[in-house]
Amino acid sequence: MADALSFTLIFPFKSASSEMIAMLPLTRLKRKDITAAQAVTKDEGAMEDLLVAKMLGITLEDLGEFDIADSSRATEVLREMAAGRDLAAVLGRSAVAGAAPATLRN
Repeated sequence: MADALSFTLIFPFKSASSEMIAMLPLTRLKRKDITAAQAVTKDEGAMEDLLVAKMLGITLEDLGEFDIADSSRATEVLREMAAGRDLAAVLGRSAVAGAAPATLRN
């Protein structure tokens, strides 16, 4: 079994529960997650937010605190996951100098 992937934030933030968030584990989504998101909203942007939050194991409130750069990267990871591509390669890419590379958890 492959090592679990983590999403390292370029710009860490303090969550609604006052916890500093710098890295989040990724969870592979299932068809049932898409169905659940579609049951809540038909708006594609809101659906994408629900799926990204589910993928990262955070609340929508915490997702709203993401820096725009981290938000864009999280959306890219979701899209690459949906396309069945190598997430480690996506997580290793960065347009921001000094950003942390992809992290593998055991």
